[in-house]
Amino acid sequence: MRKVSTDVKAGIWYTVGNFVNRGIVFISTPVFARMLTKEEYGGFSNFTAWVDMLVVITSLDLYASINRAYQEYEDDFDTYMSTISWTGIMFTALCYLIIWGFREWAVNLFGMKFPYINMMFLYLLFAPATQLYLTWQRIRGRYRSAIFVSLGNALFSLGLSVVMVLACQNRLWGRIMGYVFPVVMVNVVLYGFFLTKGKVFVREKARYALMIAIPLIPHTLSGTILAKSDQFMIKHYCGDADLAVYSFAYQCSLVVSILSTSINQAYVPWLYRKIKEGHLEGIKRQVRRLFALFLVLILGVLLIAPEMVYILGSEKYRDAVRIMPIVMCGYCFRFLYTYYVNIELYCMKSFTVSVATVIAAVINVILNFWWIPRYGYEAAAVTTSIGFAILYGLHYAAVKRTQYYEIYDHKRLLLFMCLFLLAVVGVSYLYLTPAVRYFIIVIYIAIVGCMACKFFLGKK
Repeated sequence: MRKVSTDVKAGIWYTVGNFVNRGIVFISTPVFARMLTKEEYGGFSNFTAWVDMLVVITSLDLYASINRAYQEYEDDFDTYMSTISWTGIMFTALCYLIIWGFREWAVNLFGMKFPYINMMFLYLLFAPATQLYLTWQRIRGRYRSAIFVSLGNALFSLGLSVVMVLACQNRLWGRIMGYVFPVVMVNVVLYGFFLTKGKVFVREKARYALMIAIPLIPHTLSGTILAKSDQFMIKHYCGDADLAVYSFAYQCSLVVSILSTSINQAYVPWLYRKIKEGHLEGIKRQVRRLFALFLVLILGVLLIAPEMVYILGSEKYRDAVRIMPIVMCGYCFRFLYTYYVNIELYCMKSFTVSVATVIAAVINVILNFWWIPRYGYEAAAVTTSIGFAILYGLHYAAVKRTQYYEIYDHKRLLLFMCLFLLAVVGVSYLYLTPAVRYFIIVIYIAIVGCMACKFFLGKK
C-alpha cells in the first residue's frame, strides 16, 4: 500500500507543474498579442473558445470516469482505457460528419471558415488523449510522467506556434496550426499506446463509462456559465474598463484556483483507495488538515493582495484589491464543495452533481441580471461566491443521503469556513491601515514558519 507521503509529494509536484504550465500560457499572451493583428487575435480567441466548449461534448467527458473505474476494473484497466479511447474517437468522428453535412450552417454558427473548422475537429479528435493519460498516471501515483507530458505539450505548442506565425503569410492560420499540430503529434502516440495496450473494445465498459461521464456534461457546461457569465454582463452593463479591473482581480486570484486543483488531483486517488480498502477512520483528520492548510495559505495571499496588484499590474488596477477578498471566498467555497463532489462521483451520482451545478448557474445568472446594473461590477464577485456557496449546500445535502456521510467532520469544516469569512472581513479593513497590516504579515510569517518547522523537523 502506498504511503500518504507519496500523495503529499504528488500534490506538491502537481502544484508546481500547474503553476509552470499556467506561467507558460501567461507568457505567451503578450507574445502573440504583438505578433497578430487585433482581427487575427480575435479570430484565434474565437477558435479556442469553441474548442473549450465543444471538447466537453465531443469527448463525452470520459476522463471523468477514470478515477471511479479504477476501483472497479483495476485488474483489467488497460482494456478500460482502450475502450473509452475508441468511444471518444468514434463519437467525435460522428459529430464531424454531422457538421460536414451542414457546412454552410456550421460556418455561420462558428463564425469561421470551414478549413478552420476542419482544424478544430482535428484538435477535438486528438486532444482528449492527453487528459486520459494524465488522469491515468495520477491515479497510479506517477506524477513525474504526467507533469512531463503536460509541460512538454505546452512548450512544444508555444515554440511551434511562434515559428508557424512567422513562417505563414496567413498568420491566423499559422497560429491555429501551431496550436493544433503539437496536440495531434503527441496524442497520436498516446492513443496508440492505449489502443495497443488494451487492444479491444468492451461494450460493458463503454456503458459503465458513459453512465458516469454523460450526466457530468451539463455540470461542466454549467460550471463554465457560472464562471464566465458575469464577465459578459459586466461588459454589457458596465463597460470594458470595469471588466478589465474585474478580470484582473481574478487573474491575481488564479493562484488559489491552481492550488485547489492541484490538492484535489492528489487527494482523489488517495480518498478512493481508502474507501475501497475500508480504511475510513483517517479520512476525517486528513481532510481537516488539508482544508485548514488551504485556508491559512489563502489568508496569506489576501494579506499581500495590494502588493500583488501593484507588482502584477499597476496603480490603475488598484480597485481590484477591493473585490479580491470576495473572489477568494468564492474559491474557498468551491474547494470545500469538491470534497462532496468526490464522494458523489464515487457513488456514481453524476446526475446529482450536474443538477446542482445547473441550479447554481441559473441562480448566478439571475442575480447578475438583477445586481450588476444596480451595484456595478463588484456585485458580480458576490454573486459568483453565492453560487459556489449554494453548490456547497446542495452537494452537502446530496452526500448526506449516501453511506459515506460520516467520513467527513462536517461541523469542523463549516466552522473553519466561518472563521475564514470573519478573517476576510478583518483583512479587508487592514487594507486601510498598511502599517498594521505589515505587522500582521510579520506575525503570520512567524506563526506559519514555526508550524512548518514543527511539521518537517518533528517527523521521524
